[in-house]
Amino acid sequence: MEVNTRPNCPVDRTSQVIGDRWSLLIVRNLALDGPHRFQDFSKALPGVSPTTLSARLKRLEDAGLIKRSVVDARPPKTVYELTEMGLAARPIIRAMREFGMSLGETSP
Repeated sequence: MEVNTRPNCPVDRTSQVIGDRWSLLIVRNLALDGPHRFQDFSKALPGVSPTTLSARLKRLEDAGLIKRSVVDARPPKTVYELTEMGLAARPIIRAMREFGMSLGETSP
């Protein structure tokens, strides 16, 4: 099955960057709680494998939504935080939260 993408469509471009479950939740956590370390994400996102988490963090960093910094400590710590572009995604997260609240809780 061929996927029809529209590279000139802003919604399509946005969904390609944060449209998958884990990327969206990573951005949500950073928007709500500020900087995180890798293990913070592992605890906050049960079910995500380390390989998947690493790949999503790298993709978000490559897209310019998050930045990775190494804090000079013993041992050194890697911290992830939203960039200006990532902060611009907060209204999307807020709108999704409000929409999800309007849906109420449903059973799987």
